Amino acid sequence: MSINIKVLNSFAFLALFSLSAYAEMEMNTVETVTIVGSQEDVAGSATVLSNEDLAKMVDTDIHKILSAVPGVYVRTEDGYGLRPNISIRGTAPDRSGKITLMEDGVLIAPAPYTSASAYYFPTTGRINAVEVLKGPAAITQGPSTIGGAINMISTPIPEANGGFVTQELGSDGLSRTHATYGVNNGTLSGLVEIHENSADGFDSIMNVGGDTGFDKSDFLAKLRYTSGVHELTFKMLDIDETSNQTYVGLTQSSFENSPRKRYGMSAYDVMNNDGEQTSFAYVGNFEAFTLTATTWSNDYHRDWFKVDKANSTKAHGVEDGIDEVIAAANGGDANAQAILDGNLAVTVKLKHNNRFYTNEGMQFNLSKEIGNNAVTFGYRDMEDSESRLQSYECTDQAVGGSLSALVSCSTGFTGSNNRLRTTTATSWFIQDTITMGALAVTVGYRSEEFDKVELRWDDGVPTRTMLNSSYPKNSSGDYTTSGVGATYDLNDNVKLVAGFHQGMSPVFGGDAEQADNMELGFRYNKDVTALEVMYFASDYANLVGECKNSSGGDCEAGDTFSGGEVDVSGFEVTASTVVDGPDSISYPMALTYARTSSEFQSSFDSDYFGTVASGDDVPYLPASQLAAVVGFVTDTGLSGDMRLVKYGSTCSTAQCGEFENIESYTFLDLSLRQKLSESMTLYAVVENINDDVDIVSRAPKNGARSQKPKSIKVGFTYNF
Repeated sequence: MSINIKVLNSFAFLALFSLSAYAEMEMNTVETVTIVGSQEDVAGSATVLSNEDLAKMVDTDIHKILSAVPGVYVRTEDGYGLRPNISIRGTAPDRSGKITLMEDGVLIAPAPYTSASAYYFPTTGRINAVEVLKGPAAITQGPSTIGGAINMISTPIPEANGGFVTQELGSDGLSRTHATYGVNNGTLSGLVEIHENSADGFDSIMNVGGDTGFDKSDFLAKLRYTSGVHELTFKMLDIDETSNQTYVGLTQSSFENSPRKRYGMSAYDVMNNDGEQTSFAYVGNFEAFTLTATTWSNDYHRDWFKVDKANSTKAHGVEDGIDEVIAAANGGDANAQAILDGNLAVTVKLKHNNRFYTNEGMQFNLSKEIGNNAVTFGYRDMEDSESRLQSYECTDQAVGGSLSALVSCSTGFTGSNNRLRTTTATSWFIQDTITMGALAVTVGYRSEEFDKVELRWDDGVPTRTMLNSSYPKNSSGDYTTSGVGATYDLNDNVKLVAGFHQGMSPVFGGDAEQADNMELGFRYNKDVTALEVMYFASDYANLVGECKNSSGGDCEAGDTFSGGEVDVSGFEVTASTVVDGPDSISYPMALTYARTSSEFQSSFDSDYFGTVASGDDVPYLPASQLAAVVGFVTDTGLSGDMRLVKYGSTCSTAQCGEFENIESYTFLDLSLRQKLSESMTLYAVVENINDDVDIVSRAPKNGARSQKPKSIKVGFTYNF
C-alpha cells in the first residue's frame, strides 16, 4: 500500500483527536455506509433499494435491479450483468464510466480518475442494498456529478451471532452459493462472507464448441471495534473471476439465423481478473458533531484475451478489424460473412488486454447541526493508476472453422500497449441544509483538483527502459461546481422538490465533461401509497466521448473527442401501493417510468461519434423505459412477484443506420417464495418467461447481442 504520508497523518490525527477528547461518551453503533440518508428529505431525486426489495426477484444482474430506478438506463452485454453499462439521465453508458460508483461509500471503479471504465463491478449477489443519488445532492459524491452516484451496500455485521446460507441451481449449469456468519459481543464484532457463482453460459460456439459461461468467487471479512462514541471497522475483500466472454457480436443475418450462437474465432476469448480491497473506517458520533474517516487501498488486475483482428493478413479483400469485418458483412460483403462463419481460411490475431489498476486514498466527512443548519464538510485525497502491458497471440482458422493452437505472433509491448497513467486528486465539498418551517433549502459547493501523467515505452519487451520521446505527458484540472435544492411541505402528504446543480466528469488528457442540471417535481406519501414525479434537464456544454475497445469507433483506445453542446431532458415517475384483498392476501404494486429526449446541438464529423447532424439523438439513450411489479403476500408464508421491464427503442450511433437500430424489447420475470419456518425459505425464479429473442445491444464491436433466454433457478435460504 503506497498511500502518501500526508494521507496517513491526516487519518491518524482525526482518529486520535476524537479518541482522546470524547472517550467517555456513549454511542449507538450503526452502519455508516449510506449516501442518501432519509430518502424523503433529500433535496433531489434519490432511490434506496433495500435488502427486502432485492430479495423479491433474487437478482444477481445489476441491470435488472436498476430497472426499478427511473432515469437509470442500461446497455446489456453478456446477459449476466458481469460488465455493467449504466447511464443516469443521459450520461454515456459505456462501462458506467460517467457515474460515480461506490461500495460502502468508497470509490470502486478500478481507477475513477485515470480510467473510470468499470471492468470491475461488485458482485451483485452479495450486495445487501443499493442507493442511487441524483440531482443537486449528487455533488457530495464525486468525481462524476452530472448524472449521479450509485452506492452498493455490503452485508452488515449482525447485531447478534448468526448467519445464513443460500444455495441456488438453475438453467445453463447455474450454481450459486452465498454464506455469511457474524459474531457480535458489543465491543468486538465481525463477519465472514463467501459468494460463489458460476454458469456454463447460454451461447454456443459454432464449428468448434466451447464454454461461454463464467466462474466468480468473492471472500469478504469485516472486523469492528466499538468503544463509547467510537467505531473502527476493518474490511477486506478478495475477488476472482474467469469468464469466457467475448467482444464479438453477430451480423444481422447471423442473428436472425442463430441469435445465441457465437462465431468460432471467439472460442479462445476469456476474461481473467482478480483483486484485493482493504479499508479502515472510523466513526465518531459525538454530541457536537459526527465524524467519519476512511482510508482504503484497491488493487485490481484483469486480462481480457479476445479477438482483435479477425483477418490479420487482410485476405480475401476484407479489412482486418473485427468491427470492420462485421460492418462489411452487414453491408453485403459475402467474403466477410464467410470469414465469420468459418468458411474461409484466415489468420486471427488475439490481444491480451492486460491491465493493472490501483486506487487508494483517504476521505472524511464532518457533520454538525447549528441551529436550523445541518452542515456537512467532506474531503478526499487519493491516487489511482492504470498500467497496460499487452501482447498478442494468433491462431489460424481453416476452412470449416477449426482453429490451430495459439502461437505468439508479436509482442505488442510498445506505445499504447505499454503505458502507465497516474492521477493524484484532491476534492472537497461543503453542504448546508437550512430548515425554515415547511421549507428546507440545501446549498452545496464542490472542488476537484487533479494532476495526470502518462508514460509510454518502446522496448518491445516488458522491461520499461526505453521511454517514448513524446512522453511524459502531463495535464491537470481544477473544477468547481455548485448546487442548490429545496423541499417544501405543501401539507402532511405532499412535498415539492426543486434543484439546480453544475456537474462534471473528469477526462484523462482532455477537458472535463460539463453540464448544467435542473429538476422539478413532487413527492406524495400517505399510508402505504407513494408517488414521485420529477422533470429534469441537463444542458451539456461539452459532451465527451472516450474511445474504448468496448465503444468502437475509428480511433485509438484512450483518445477523447468532443461532442459539443447536447440537451437532455425528460420526466420520471415512481409509484407504489399495497391493495388488501380477501382471505388475508395483500397485493403490493410498484411502477417506474421514464421518458427522455436528447439532441446534439451541432453538426460535425468525428472519428468517435461518426457523422452527426444537429438534432440527432444521443446513442444508447432510449426514449422510454417502464418497469412494473405486481406481487402477492399471504399469511401462510407464500409470496410472489411478476415483473415486466420494457426498454424503449434506441440506436448505437447518432445517425442510426440500418444495422445500428435497437428496437424496443421486454423482459417478463416471475418469482415465488415459500417461507417454511422462521429459518427456512424456498424460492423459484423464471426469467424471460416468453423466451423473447431481441437485439439488446450492438456493442462492443458493432455486433448484435441477444437477450438472455428463458431461464429457471431454484434455491433456498437458511438462517441460523
